[in-house]
Amino acid sequence: MKVQLYAVSLGKEWEWRLTIHSQTDIQYWFEQYAADAGLVLFEPFISLGQGVRMLERLKGERSFELGTDDGRMLQCFRLIAKECEIPNGKNLDMKMIRYDMWTQGMLPRIPLSAKVYAKIVGACSGRSLLIEEFQQLLEAAGIDLHTEDAWQSYLQLGHLNGDFEVGNGLEIMERRDWRKGFRKMITYRCKRCGSGEERMFWSDCLHCGQVCPYCEECLTMGRSRFCSLLVLGRSEGIVTAEKGVVESRWGQSDHEGSAPYEHFSTYLEPWGLSDAQARASLEGLRYISGKMTEVGPSVRARVTAKEKANAKANAKANAERNDWMPRRLLIWAVTGAGKTEMIFPFIHHTVARGGRVLIATPRKDVVLELQPRIGRAFVDYSVVTLYGGSEQHWEQGQITIATTHQLLRFHEAFDLVIIDEIDAFPYHNNPMLTYAAAKVCKPNGTNILLSATPPRAVRQAAKRGRLAHVRVPVRFHRHPLPVPQLISIPPLRRVVQSQAMPGSLFKKLVTSVERGAQVFVFVPNIQLVEPLVNLLNGKLNTNKSEAILSVEGTSSKDPARTEKVQLFRNREIRVLVTTTILERGVTVPKSDVFIMDADSRLFDEAALVQMAGRAGRSQDDPAGKVYFAAKEITQSQKEAIQQIKQMNRIARKQGYLLRGK
Repeated sequence: MKVQLYAVSLGKEWEWRLTIHSQTDIQYWFEQYAADAGLVLFEPFISLGQGVRMLERLKGERSFELGTDDGRMLQCFRLIAKECEIPNGKNLDMKMIRYDMWTQGMLPRIPLSAKVYAKIVGACSGRSLLIEEFQQLLEAAGIDLHTEDAWQSYLQLGHLNGDFEVGNGLEIMERRDWRKGFRKMITYRCKRCGSGEERMFWSDCLHCGQVCPYCEECLTMGRSRFCSLLVLGRSEGIVTAEKGVVESRWGQSDHEGSAPYEHFSTYLEPWGLSDAQARASLEGLRYISGKMTEVGPSVRARVTAKEKANAKANAKANAERNDWMPRRLLIWAVTGAGKTEMIFPFIHHTVARGGRVLIATPRKDVVLELQPRIGRAFVDYSVVTLYGGSEQHWEQGQITIATTHQLLRFHEAFDLVIIDEIDAFPYHNNPMLTYAAAKVCKPNGTNILLSATPPRAVRQAAKRGRLAHVRVPVRFHRHPLPVPQLISIPPLRRVVQSQAMPGSLFKKLVTSVERGAQVFVFVPNIQLVEPLVNLLNGKLNTNKSEAILSVEGTSSKDPARTEKVQLFRNREIRVLVTTTILERGVTVPKSDVFIMDADSRLFDEAALVQMAGRAGRSQDDPAGKVYFAAKEITQSQKEAIQQIKQMNRIARKQGYLLRGK
């Protein structure tokens, strides 16, 4: 992308600017300020990346004042171009543009339609788009600009009006490294996904005529290059019904009043929540509304005075450091607690006030599962689903359900961002998606993090008062979580090679089958699925006079995985051998769980808790069985059992469990 640098004078000094369509800027300044405006354009056009780099230097340069000799001004400009390594910088020239040239018709006028402009601004609201995506969006929205380069004029006008931010794909940072003799170091960061120098790849670029970096981390979503155009669309504030005012983009309001506490019942009552769910949703509503500023007694089982003091100090420090950062709330709910139902009041509260909601999930199948549930619950609001290959590619909805990678195409678009399964692939340990989740939320918005097994760092932040959080320690049926039992067996590979099933394991498998349970058998890797299926088929169907027991296996590489899971739900398959691909998001009534090689390094605490969470989910069979079968007892097994027991203790202490449980 080619751009032009210019300076505009509106008072005592020059204001430096960058444009992708200089005729639009000339028209804008003279129409707004008439003879009070004066412009100096520097020629020729240079690449966008080079222009952005020079603009940063020019803004900090004090050599340019009104009345400065033209020759000196050009000399300083060329010197900065040389420092910024602009090719042929010594040949750059300047041209004065005066108001009388405009009034005498010496400069062309740009015919722009207010209706078309409004459509473009609306379509791009809250978006983060490379230029190819911007043009696709215009086509999808049915916006016909008639001329080939008209989009540049509309984009530049939007940038001048503050409706767009027009910049380049990579941010450049210059610093002095004391370890290398204070030599100047230049590093790059992707503005779209937040990736740093380690994810930059360098190649020849047609636009800037140099070797130019681009981001490899988000390459599947388009090439974000140092000289490629990135368009960020501004989102509007929302109407706050209970305050009766319109909040600005930065969360300021004309009135500091707030609704009475009982007002939240409007958003809680329609959903038939359990006591534990209702309490968590109420705390979430208070937090979203700014009424929960510190950890309260109903949010945690026990909070020490020191932790409260730390929480207060951290909250104050965060407020002083950055008033506009989205606030974050963790909902730590056990598997099977009904997290989806708990977020309905948050969605209801936000959309009723005119806000926009994003629900981000790790996988496409979860998006497709959520869409009909959200659609039925919120029939009066528009629901959009976004994932790789989805038909609703550019639609704007009041409620958006998307896979986490789709977040890269948004910028400060949503008042409420709900991130489901923060500990799951691909979100867990992925700085790109963490960055994306933060930047899609409006600065005055709220991030809700959902998890049954938060990562250790998140748990520590919550424990130390740095992250507001709500625990839901009980399932909707109010029975305790099944606590895993330990079975000592040889390594699974040796078991399948010897074709000898350990008696302690076999006895419990038979007991589960005979009681009519659906049996999950988890293994650490795909290579063990088929051998174990063959072994179980032979052992469980030996000398059976009745119908053959159906034993099947599945994994991420199984094209029939969806069909097999459905057959398992329908009880046509009774024993399903699988990998961690089914550790979450699958609910099968009356299930028992066997985790083979539970001491495998591939099974961390979170995976063990999630797999154990497949048992006891239904009200008809809340006490399903869970077994950790392994040669050794690892720290992960101990921590998983401890976490499950701790949640049961909290639930019992808070009175959530049924009497006698």
